[in-house]
Amino acid sequence: MAPPFWDELAGPAGRVPGARLEALEGYARLTLPVQEAPEGLSERTRRLVEAFPDGMVVIDVRNRQWAAMARELLEALAGSD
Repeated sequence: MAPPFWDELAGPAGRVPGARLEALEGYARLTLPVQEAPEGLSERTRRLVEAFPDGMVVIDVRNRQWAAMARELLEALAGSD
């Protein structure tokens, strides 16, 4: 059984080069390269990106709040190709 929010993240993750979505025990982990926050992100998601200055963002998607930020970031990165 896939972790919660898997279905809504798998499609967008497939459109972002270097993104990796892993099914862990009870949650999904999204890892993706982000050199700088794309334009148009919410303040909360922008701060999340800035918390990973090495350029590799890791989001453990355990609830709706994290799923929303992961999806927002994926959609922004997919649209910036």
